[in-house]
Amino acid sequence: MNAVAKLWVWRMALRDGRRGFRPLLLSMLCVVLAVASVVVAFSFRENVQSSIRAQSKSLLGADLALGSREPFSPEDEALFRSIGGEQSRQIGFASMVLFPRRGDSRLMQVRAVSGGFPYYGAIETAPPVDMASFHRGPNALVDENVMLQFDLAAGDSVKIGDKEFRIAGRLRKIPGETLAFSLISPRVYIPLDYLERTGLLQKGSLVRYRAYFKLPPGTDADLLVRNLATELQRLRLEADTVSRRAASIAFSVENLSRYLKLAVFVAVLLAGVGVASVIHVYTKAKTSSVAVLRCIGAGPGETLAVYLIQVLLLTAASTAVGAALGMGIQFALPQALKDFLPLTPDVTVAPSGIAAGLGIGLGTALLFALIPLLPLRKISPLLALRASFGSERPARDKIAWLPAGLIVAGIAAYAVATTGSALLGLWFSAGVLAVFGGLMALARGGSALMRKLAPAVFNFAWRQGLANLYRPNNQTTALILAIGVGTFLLVTLYSVHHMLVREVAQRGAEGEPNVVLFDVQRDQRRALTELLDSLAMRLNGQVPIVTMRLGAVKGRRVEELRADRTAGIPQWALRREYRSTYRAELASTEAIVQGEWQGRVAGNGGPIPVSVEKGIAETLKVGLGDELLFEVQGVPLRTRIASLRAVDWQRVQPNFFVVFPEGVLENAPQFYAVVARAESNDQAARLQRAVVERFPNVSVIDLRLVLSTLNSILAKISGAIRFVALFTIVTGAAVLVSAVLSSRSQRLKETILLRALGAPRRLILKTIIAEYLFLGALAGLAGSILGIGATVALGVYFFAAPVSIAPVPVIVILLAVVGATVAAGAAGCWGIFRRPALEALRAEA
Repeated sequence: MNAVAKLWVWRMALRDGRRGFRPLLLSMLCVVLAVASVVVAFSFRENVQSSIRAQSKSLLGADLALGSREPFSPEDEALFRSIGGEQSRQIGFASMVLFPRRGDSRLMQVRAVSGGFPYYGAIETAPPVDMASFHRGPNALVDENVMLQFDLAAGDSVKIGDKEFRIAGRLRKIPGETLAFSLISPRVYIPLDYLERTGLLQKGSLVRYRAYFKLPPGTDADLLVRNLATELQRLRLEADTVSRRAASIAFSVENLSRYLKLAVFVAVLLAGVGVASVIHVYTKAKTSSVAVLRCIGAGPGETLAVYLIQVLLLTAASTAVGAALGMGIQFALPQALKDFLPLTPDVTVAPSGIAAGLGIGLGTALLFALIPLLPLRKISPLLALRASFGSERPARDKIAWLPAGLIVAGIAAYAVATTGSALLGLWFSAGVLAVFGGLMALARGGSALMRKLAPAVFNFAWRQGLANLYRPNNQTTALILAIGVGTFLLVTLYSVHHMLVREVAQRGAEGEPNVVLFDVQRDQRRALTELLDSLAMRLNGQVPIVTMRLGAVKGRRVEELRADRTAGIPQWALRREYRSTYRAELASTEAIVQGEWQGRVAGNGGPIPVSVEKGIAETLKVGLGDELLFEVQGVPLRTRIASLRAVDWQRVQPNFFVVFPEGVLENAPQFYAVVARAESNDQAARLQRAVVERFPNVSVIDLRLVLSTLNSILAKISGAIRFVALFTIVTGAAVLVSAVLSSRSQRLKETILLRALGAPRRLILKTIIAEYLFLGALAGLAGSILGIGATVALGVYFFAAPVSIAPVPVIVILLAVVGATVAAGAAGCWGIFRRPALEALRAEA
């Protein structure tokens, strides 16, 4: 625009802005906060990615790791010797752990280690433990959360299987693992030399064997793995290198970063709405000044440029302050997300984050500001010569739609660029616009209904408060969006948390089994049944489990499929260990969706008819009639898919990918899962103590512990999400403050008019309170309805969980929002009664 380049336009903008800027300064707080949130989100990604590169070796703790589900064979050991370098071993499995001093027990991940692992980074303990001394005795490092839960201290004992260990310290952090992982699966470390004395390694137990290598200097671990790929596949060894671990963590961080960027963008849009609302009031007050400029020869473009320059200077200053604030806040984000990060990121100033904050903030603010600024081009010079022009509207501007179109296009472009998917980006854009539009529709509809009923129901103060929402230069739209979006986020976050916890809690209610015992051996079944009877616990069933591996799919060997990148079958599905069962009837958690169930087989030598879960069938790309070859400890079993099943995996009982008919696996090596029900916490605790003492190899999963763990995990996740949502909520609060401040002069005029007409102060206060009460109630109610709708949609389409809404917390959130809105409105009107009415009228005249 040529007008912006003219010197007199800049001088006029600065001269006019000496008084005009003052009411806008505090109103631009929303821009400062929005830019700060963008800087934090973009800087977070850069800081974590640079930290991953700097700390890559400590994420794995070694140069190379090789793992297997079976004990290392002589061929495996020969391969390890050929690789060379320093080596360590780790054997991991789940087991019940007893704390004798308290008599409590807990299912934990036992890891028996040897050698100098980790070679990079360190296992953090409290107090610090010398690992060389640790390996020389029966010592244990116990997860810090478990030690806090059972009030344990260094020096106490822990019994694992048949062996007692002395707790050497609290296990705080392990290289490459998040703190949240310890909530799901708390760990206990012991020396590998003492593992055999526990008596826990039995046939059929789910055990993970790992070998860690510190390779000679100059050795390329990735090249080594590529050269050994054929041998590793033949031996069924899984390889992990520093670069693979770093890439995996970087992928997870990238997903988290995308969520942060999308979340803060909502705050940016709210700030834009706030800017448009404030500038709308500002330009209305400048209508006469624009008309005067037109009278003295200024063109439409020049008059627009005067106020565009003012907005440009103001938003530029606001974005600069926001960028500086963001650089300070970014130190808090890693702390809020520390439970979900496998490393402690080094926080530094990220130029790309600052550039993104400045660019996105400035661009958004200017586009939203143009919506109220463009009508200035159509103000007629005649308006300056008329005594009253308040009722005259400027002519419509043909390009007034352009900023709105650019905003919608910008939302879509940002979402697509952030998600990396056109489909997801467009869905996000549509969702944001739907929430904003839904808030406006619900609030406006409720307001219209109340206006219709108001004359018959409300007195003057309430009717006037409702009418104030429609006053000239009102801020209703911005306030509804700011309050409604904040309410929407709060209701959605709490309701989803409540729904997930309730869904798990109901799995163990009303007589459903809530205790599962794993790794029960054949000779332990009778004794365990007698134990359950002695504790008056109901036995729901004993399920045989046979471990096997997949040998071939539709005639193609697994090794061939793993090497064929065009096969489209994930590696995990081909190399995993399948735990299958056999029975004559369908379980209550299953339903046949294709084919026919065959529960018994006579053993005629043909392929064995099996039932396959539909999800794994899709993963393996197989269907009815296709053949699968399984191997049970080297013995091949040729099977044919006779039926596909839908399985309810969320029920508290063992479920399986593959179910065999009776008459095939009875003589195969197997163990059992026992399903039972405990009617009280005390009954479950007595069962766990008895199992640890009499059957140390058996693991007990208690639904109450699962529920407690889920609560803890969801609390941490919700806390992290609330921290991110706080950017949007605080920005919405800033929009509320901005709107209240920018409409203060209008409210002062109304107050003076009412006082001149004889209205007492108490009536005016009631009118103000009624206005913000209506505003908070309408926006809060609209946000709550949308939040409940979002919860229902997430429950049905994303979590596939029964939808449940807790009405009391939603009502509490709604009342809190309304109260905060009324408080903010009342605070913004502070001091309006101090100015004498006659003085104000003279100043107005």
